[in-house]
Amino acid sequence: MKPFLIITGILSACLIVLQVVLGLWIRGGQRSLATSHFHTGTLMAVVCLVYIAFSLAAILSKPRRETP
Repeated sequence: MKPFLIITGILSACLIVLQVVLGLWIRGGQRSLATSHFHTGTLMAVVCLVYIAFSLAAILSKPRRETP
């Protein structure tokens, strides 16, 4: 589970940076990138939600400490 979380976390970070770069290019006049911006935005949202869900599942599945 840990390698999967690391990979999805890195992918999420890369997609967020890509969204920012595409947004800046579109603001700079590259209107042809609008479709790519939409598709990578959708992919970013899905990957981030998967990462959040699996991270929470990993945190909640850890055994609790017993009090002495």
